Amino acid sequence: MNKHLIFDSEGAAEKAVAINTIRKIKIEERTYALARTSKGYSIFSSSCPHAGADLTQGRLNYLNEIVCPLHAYQFNLLDGEETSKRCPPIKTYPTFWEGDKLYVNIK
Repeated sequence: MNKHLIFDSEGAAEKAVAINTIRKIKIEERTYALARTSKGYSIFSSSCPHAGADLTQGRLNYLNEIVCPLHAYQFNLLDGEETSKRCPPIKTYPTFWEGDKLYVNIK
């Protein structure tokens, strides 16, 4: 696995990503989605596996899911599974804190 620094402090993370928001991030020439919910930070593929919609344009719901802006598919941010199994899961990547720094593992 490749460990990548996302934020060098908790304050920087909170300032950059407001709670219940999604933004695009780039790691090694690839674009990912970064979400912050009440449960923490999640990084996942930025396009829906069903029709390729930009998931950073979606919304987060109270179930800790990203809702696709095109067809409202709901993907769990922990395991990427689509709630009703209508399409393949999104790829999710584990985030973790080491001290005050936020990292992600990208395979």
